[in-house]
Amino acid sequence: MISKFLRKWKSYLVEGSLSDYDRGGATTLYHFSRADSDTISLDPNYFLSHRNSYSKREYERSQVPRTFFYVDLDHAERIVESGRNLYSVVVSHSEIYDLKRDPDGILEASKQPGAFFIDFNKVFEAIKEKYKGVFYDTGSFDVVAWFEPIQANKEAQ
Repeated sequence: MISKFLRKWKSYLVEGSLSDYDRGGATTLYHFSRADSDTISLDPNYFLSHRNSYSKREYERSQVPRTFFYVDLDHAERIVESGRNLYSVVVSHSEIYDLKRDPDGILEASKQPGAFFIDFNKVFEAIKEKYKGVFYDTGSFDVVAWFEPIQANKEAQ
């Protein structure tokens, strides 16, 4: 009983909304990489052939190419941080679709009649038509998945 309560409380504490990350119309995205250059190019197609355990689970959700970014470094997983450099990029807040709020009803529209599951391939393809990224909750933390190649800059450590 107590562990269930603590899990719900932890979920509440890490649960944010996209507007929490809006800094005057811009949102900073964070990515960890083994690369060690001042700037890196992140290509979502790389995700298709170079998956770690986390991205393998996400690949099961959808095969739409995307690059993953943290929006809150306090939620970064140690296994992802370990031995990697931190990169960041600032994007226009309006380029990110808020799937947690889902103002366009994309989640509901992706369901087949009578189905109990969401087709995330359809969801992400629909979002890609108007946005470059999507904000959602993995169950443990908030993430932005970016659908287009993007340059990120190494953070000073």
